[in-house]
Amino acid sequence: MSVTRLACSLIVSALLAGCWVKQEVGQRMQADIVAMQTELEVIKKAHHEEKAKLQQRLEEADKHIAELDLLIERHRKASGRNAADFGVEIEQIKSKLMELRGVVEVNQHRLEIIEKRLSIIHDDLASQKARAIEDEKERQKVQEESGKKAEQGKDPLAAIERPDEVKAFYKLAYGLLEAKQHKAARRLFEELLAKWPDSGYSDNALYWIAESHYAEGSYREAALTFQKVRAEFPKSDKAPDALLKLGYCFHAMGMYRESLPFLKEFVQSYPRNPNVGKARKKIREAQKGLEKAKSK
Repeated sequence: MSVTRLACSLIVSALLAGCWVKQEVGQRMQADIVAMQTELEVIKKAHHEEKAKLQQRLEEADKHIAELDLLIERHRKASGRNAADFGVEIEQIKSKLMELRGVVEVNQHRLEIIEKRLSIIHDDLASQKARAIEDEKERQKVQEESGKKAEQGKDPLAAIERPDEVKAFYKLAYGLLEAKQHKAARRLFEELLAKWPDSGYSDNALYWIAESHYAEGSYREAALTFQKVRAEFPKSDKAPDALLKLGYCFHAMGMYRESLPFLKEFVQSYPRNPNVGKARKKIREAQKGLEKAKSK
Protein backbone atom coordinates (compact mmCIF):
# COMPACT_ATOMS: atom_id res chain seq x y z
CA MET A 1 0.00 0.00 0.00
CA SER A 2 1.46 3.43 -0.96
CA VAL A 3 1.86 6.25 1.57
CA THR A 4 -0.65 8.41 -0.28
CA ARG A 5 -3.32 5.70 -0.29
CA LEU A 6 -2.70 4.96 3.39
CA ALA A 7 -2.97 8.65 4.27
CA CYS A 8 -6.26 8.96 2.41
CA SER A 9 -7.60 5.84 4.12
CA LEU A 10 -6.65 7.24 7.52
CA ILE A 11 -8.40 10.54 6.90
CA VAL A 12 -11.60 8.82 5.72
CA SER A 13 -11.52 6.41 8.67
CA ALA A 14 -11.14 9.30 11.11
CA LEU A 15 -14.07 11.18 9.58
CA LEU A 16 -16.28 8.10 9.62
CA ALA A 17 -15.38 7.32 13.19
CA GLY A 18 -16.42 10.82 14.26
CA CYS A 19 -19.89 10.31 12.81
CA TRP A 20 -20.66 7.18 14.84
CA VAL A 21 -19.63 7.93 18.38
CA LYS A 22 -21.20 9.69 21.30
CA GLN A 23 -19.69 12.90 22.60
CA GLU A 24 -17.32 11.53 25.31
CA VAL A 25 -16.00 8.71 23.11
CA GLY A 26 -15.77 11.09 20.18
CA GLN A 27 -13.64 13.57 22.13
CA ARG A 28 -11.27 10.84 23.28
CA MET A 29 -11.00 9.40 19.78
CA GLN A 30 -10.46 12.85 18.31
CA ALA A 31 -7.48 13.44 20.59
CA ASP A 32 -6.02 10.03 19.66
CA ILE A 33 -6.59 10.66 15.98
CA VAL A 34 -4.99 14.11 16.12
CA ALA A 35 -1.90 12.59 17.77
CA MET A 36 -1.76 9.82 15.20
CA GLN A 37 -2.25 12.24 12.34
CA THR A 38 0.60 14.38 13.68
CA GLU A 39 2.84 11.31 13.84
CA LEU A 40 1.69 10.36 10.36
CA GLU A 41 2.65 13.77 8.97
CA VAL A 42 6.11 13.47 10.53
CA ILE A 43 6.54 10.00 9.05
CA LYS A 44 5.29 11.15 5.66
CA LYS A 45 7.69 14.09 5.68
CA ALA A 46 10.62 11.83 6.58
CA HIS A 47 9.50 9.38 3.91
CA HIS A 48 9.47 12.07 1.23
CA GLU A 49 12.83 13.42 2.33
CA GLU A 50 14.42 9.97 2.27
CA LYS A 51 12.90 9.26 -1.11
CA ALA A 52 14.17 12.55 -2.52
CA LYS A 53 17.67 11.90 -1.17
CA LEU A 54 17.64 8.40 -2.59
CA GLN A 55 16.59 9.67 -5.99
CA GLN A 56 19.30 12.33 -5.87
CA ARG A 57 21.95 9.76 -4.96
CA LEU A 58 20.84 7.46 -7.77
CA GLU A 59 21.02 10.33 -10.22
CA GLU A 60 24.48 11.25 -8.92
CA ALA A 61 25.61 7.64 -9.29
CA ASP A 62 24.40 7.51 -12.87
CA LYS A 63 26.19 10.80 -13.54
CA HIS A 64 29.43 9.53 -11.98
CA ILE A 65 29.31 6.35 -13.98
CA ALA A 66 28.79 8.27 -17.20
CA GLU A 67 31.61 10.63 -16.31
CA LEU A 68 33.94 7.77 -15.43
CA ASP A 69 33.15 5.95 -18.65
CA LEU A 70 33.96 9.11 -20.55
CA LEU A 71 37.19 9.67 -18.62
CA ILE A 72 38.31 6.08 -19.13
CA GLU A 73 37.72 6.32 -22.80
CA ARG A 74 39.59 9.64 -23.02
CA HIS A 75 42.52 8.35 -20.96
CA ARG A 76 42.72 5.23 -23.03
CA LYS A 77 42.87 7.16 -26.25
CA ALA A 78 45.12 10.04 -25.07
CA SER A 79 47.71 8.33 -22.92
CA GLY A 80 47.70 4.78 -24.07
CA ARG A 81 47.60 3.67 -20.43
CA ASN A 82 47.88 -0.02 -19.79
CA ALA A 83 45.16 -2.35 -18.59
CA ALA A 84 46.52 -2.38 -15.02
CA ASP A 85 45.96 1.34 -14.66
CA PHE A 86 42.44 1.01 -15.94
CA GLY A 87 41.89 -1.92 -13.60
CA VAL A 88 42.69 0.25 -10.60
CA GLU A 89 40.26 2.92 -11.72
CA ILE A 90 37.61 0.31 -12.37
CA GLU A 91 37.99 -1.07 -8.85
CA GLN A 92 37.60 2.46 -7.46
CA ILE A 93 34.43 2.86 -9.50
CA LYS A 94 33.13 -0.49 -8.19
CA SER A 95 33.82 0.64 -4.65
CA LYS A 96 31.82 3.82 -5.11
CA LEU A 97 28.99 1.85 -6.67
CA MET A 98 28.95 -0.53 -3.68
CA GLU A 99 28.73 2.44 -1.34
CA LEU A 100 25.81 3.84 -3.30
CA ARG A 101 24.14 0.42 -3.31
CA GLY A 102 24.52 0.24 0.46
CA VAL A 103 22.87 3.66 0.82
CA VAL A 104 20.02 2.51 -1.41
CA GLU A 105 19.47 -0.62 0.68
CA VAL A 106 19.48 1.38 3.93
CA ASN A 107 16.94 3.82 2.54
CA GLN A 108 14.79 1.00 1.24
CA HIS A 109 14.79 -0.56 4.70
CA ARG A 110 13.72 2.76 6.22
CA LEU A 111 10.89 3.02 3.72
CA GLU A 112 9.68 -0.46 4.67
CA ILE A 113 9.69 0.53 8.36
CA ILE A 114 7.65 3.65 7.53
CA GLU A 115 5.15 1.57 5.54
CA LYS A 116 4.71 -0.81 8.48
CA ARG A 117 4.17 2.05 10.93
CA LEU A 118 1.56 3.59 8.64
CA SER A 119 -0.22 0.22 8.42
CA ILE A 120 -0.22 -0.11 12.22
CA ILE A 121 -1.70 3.38 12.62
CA HIS A 122 -4.39 2.58 10.06
CA ASP A 123 -5.32 -0.68 11.82
CA ASP A 124 -5.42 1.11 15.18
CA LEU A 125 -7.81 3.74 13.86
CA ALA A 126 -10.03 1.05 12.34
CA SER A 127 -10.06 -0.83 15.66
CA GLN A 128 -11.01 2.33 17.58
CA LYS A 129 -13.79 2.99 15.10
CA ALA A 130 -15.16 -0.55 15.49
CA ARG A 131 -15.08 -0.29 19.29
CA ALA A 132 -16.80 3.09 19.16
CA ILE A 133 -19.55 1.70 16.92
CA GLU A 134 -20.16 -1.21 19.31
CA ASP A 135 -20.22 1.16 22.29
CA GLU A 136 -22.74 3.38 20.54
CA LYS A 137 -24.97 0.44 19.66
CA GLU A 138 -24.90 -0.75 23.27
CA ARG A 139 -25.69 2.77 24.52
CA GLN A 140 -28.64 3.08 22.13
CA LYS A 141 -29.94 -0.33 23.19
CA VAL A 142 -29.80 0.60 26.87
CA GLN A 143 -31.44 3.95 26.13
CA GLU A 144 -34.26 2.33 24.15
CA GLU A 145 -34.93 -0.21 26.90
CA SER A 146 -34.95 2.54 29.53
CA GLY A 147 -37.30 4.60 27.37
CA LYS A 148 -39.71 1.69 27.00
CA LYS A 149 -39.75 1.07 30.75
CA ALA A 150 -40.28 4.75 31.48
CA GLU A 151 -43.09 4.93 28.92
CA GLN A 152 -44.81 1.91 30.44
CA GLY A 153 -44.53 3.52 33.86
CA LYS A 154 -46.19 6.72 32.63
CA ASP A 155 -48.89 5.12 30.50
CA PRO A 156 -51.19 2.69 32.33
CA LEU A 157 -52.51 1.47 28.97
CA ALA A 158 -49.08 0.51 27.61
CA ALA A 159 -49.36 -3.03 28.96
CA ILE A 160 -53.04 -3.49 28.03
CA GLU A 161 -53.61 -5.60 24.94
CA ARG A 162 -56.20 -4.08 22.61
CA PRO A 163 -58.91 -6.45 21.32
CA ASP A 164 -59.28 -6.84 17.58
CA GLU A 165 -63.08 -6.82 17.72
CA VAL A 166 -65.04 -3.57 18.29
CA LYS A 167 -67.47 -5.02 20.83
CA ALA A 168 -64.70 -6.35 23.07
CA PHE A 169 -62.81 -3.06 22.65
CA TYR A 170 -65.88 -1.08 23.76
CA LYS A 171 -66.40 -3.40 26.73
CA LEU A 172 -62.80 -2.90 27.83
CA ALA A 173 -63.08 0.89 27.66
CA TYR A 174 -66.43 0.93 29.48
CA GLY A 175 -65.02 -1.28 32.23
CA LEU A 176 -62.26 1.28 32.86
CA LEU A 177 -64.90 4.04 33.01
CA GLU A 178 -66.93 2.13 35.59
CA ALA A 179 -63.70 1.68 37.59
CA LYS A 180 -63.42 5.51 37.55
CA GLN A 181 -60.24 5.38 35.47
CA HIS A 182 -61.56 8.26 33.40
CA LYS A 183 -58.41 9.20 31.46
CA ALA A 184 -57.63 5.61 30.52
CA ALA A 185 -61.24 4.97 29.50
CA ARG A 186 -61.30 8.18 27.44
CA ARG A 187 -58.12 7.12 25.65
CA LEU A 188 -59.62 3.78 24.67
CA PHE A 189 -62.90 5.33 23.50
CA GLU A 190 -60.89 7.75 21.35
CA GLU A 191 -58.92 4.83 19.91
CA LEU A 192 -62.17 3.01 19.18
CA LEU A 193 -63.53 6.01 17.25
CA ALA A 194 -60.30 6.28 15.26
CA LYS A 195 -60.21 2.58 14.42
CA TRP A 196 -63.96 2.04 13.83
CA PRO A 197 -65.43 5.49 13.01
CA ASP A 198 -68.63 4.08 11.50
CA SER A 199 -69.37 1.31 13.98
CA GLY A 200 -72.59 1.02 15.96
CA TYR A 201 -70.65 1.98 19.08
CA SER A 202 -69.47 5.39 17.84
CA ASP A 203 -72.32 7.43 19.42
CA ASN A 204 -71.94 5.72 22.78
CA ALA A 205 -68.15 6.04 22.71
CA LEU A 206 -68.39 9.79 22.04
CA TYR A 207 -70.98 10.18 24.79
CA TRP A 208 -68.82 8.39 27.36
CA ILE A 209 -65.86 10.58 26.40
CA ALA A 210 -68.03 13.56 27.34
CA GLU A 211 -69.05 11.84 30.59
CA SER A 212 -65.38 11.24 31.47
CA HIS A 213 -64.70 14.99 31.14
CA TYR A 214 -67.76 15.77 33.26
CA ALA A 215 -66.65 13.30 35.97
CA GLU A 216 -63.28 15.08 36.16
CA GLY A 217 -64.91 18.51 36.47
CA SER A 218 -63.82 19.60 32.99
CA TYR A 219 -67.27 21.03 32.26
CA ARG A 220 -66.31 23.08 29.21
CA GLU A 221 -64.76 20.09 27.43
CA ALA A 222 -67.72 17.97 28.49
CA ALA A 223 -70.22 20.51 27.10
CA LEU A 224 -68.41 20.68 23.77
CA THR A 225 -68.42 16.88 23.47
CA PHE A 226 -72.07 16.50 24.53
CA GLN A 227 -73.00 19.01 21.83
CA LYS A 228 -70.96 16.99 19.34
CA VAL A 229 -73.01 13.90 20.23
CA ARG A 230 -76.23 15.84 19.47
CA ALA A 231 -74.85 17.20 16.19
CA GLU A 232 -73.37 13.98 14.83
CA PHE A 233 -75.90 11.48 16.22
CA PRO A 234 -79.27 13.31 16.53
CA LYS A 235 -81.21 10.03 16.36
CA SER A 236 -79.03 8.17 18.86
CA ASP A 237 -80.54 7.01 22.15
CA LYS A 238 -77.76 9.07 23.76
CA ALA A 239 -79.01 12.35 22.21
CA PRO A 240 -81.56 13.05 25.03
CA ASP A 241 -78.95 12.39 27.72
CA ALA A 242 -76.45 14.63 25.89
CA LEU A 243 -79.05 17.44 25.87
CA LEU A 244 -79.67 17.04 29.60
CA LYS A 245 -75.97 16.94 30.40
CA LEU A 246 -75.42 20.16 28.42
CA GLY A 247 -77.73 21.84 30.89
CA TYR A 248 -75.83 20.20 33.75
CA CYS A 249 -72.50 21.50 32.43
CA PHE A 250 -73.61 25.13 32.27
CA HIS A 251 -75.29 24.78 35.66
CA ALA A 252 -72.06 23.41 37.17
CA MET A 253 -70.12 26.37 35.74
CA GLY A 254 -72.56 28.77 37.42
CA MET A 255 -73.97 29.81 34.02
CA TYR A 256 -77.60 29.40 35.13
CA ARG A 257 -79.16 31.48 32.37
CA GLU A 258 -77.36 29.43 29.70
CA SER A 259 -78.34 26.11 31.33
CA LEU A 260 -82.11 26.80 31.35
CA PRO A 261 -82.78 26.45 27.57
CA PHE A 262 -81.22 22.98 27.49
CA LEU A 263 -82.96 21.78 30.66
CA LYS A 264 -86.36 23.09 29.55
CA GLU A 265 -85.98 21.61 26.06
CA PHE A 266 -85.20 18.25 27.63
CA VAL A 267 -88.35 18.35 29.79
CA GLN A 268 -90.53 19.39 26.86
CA SER A 269 -89.04 17.02 24.29
CA TYR A 270 -88.77 13.94 26.48
CA PRO A 271 -91.53 14.18 29.12
CA ARG A 272 -91.47 10.44 29.82
CA ASN A 273 -87.72 10.21 30.28
CA PRO A 274 -86.87 8.94 33.81
CA ASN A 275 -84.50 11.90 34.26
CA VAL A 276 -87.20 14.55 33.81
CA GLY A 277 -87.49 14.94 37.60
CA LYS A 278 -83.75 15.67 37.88
CA ALA A 279 -84.01 18.17 35.04
CA ARG A 280 -86.86 20.07 36.76
CA LYS A 281 -84.87 20.17 39.98
CA LYS A 282 -81.93 21.72 38.11
CA ILE A 283 -84.30 24.25 36.54
CA ARG A 284 -85.50 25.36 39.97
CA GLU A 285 -81.94 25.59 41.25
CA ALA A 286 -80.92 27.66 38.24
CA GLN A 287 -83.85 30.03 38.70
CA LYS A 288 -83.01 30.50 42.37
CA GLY A 289 -79.42 31.17 41.42
CA LEU A 290 -80.54 33.90 38.99
CA GLU A 291 -82.84 35.49 41.57
CA LYS A 292 -80.08 35.46 44.15
CA ALA A 293 -77.75 37.13 41.68
CA LYS A 294 -80.32 39.89 41.03
CA SER A 295 -80.77 40.62 44.72
CA LYS A 296 -77.08 41.39 45.19
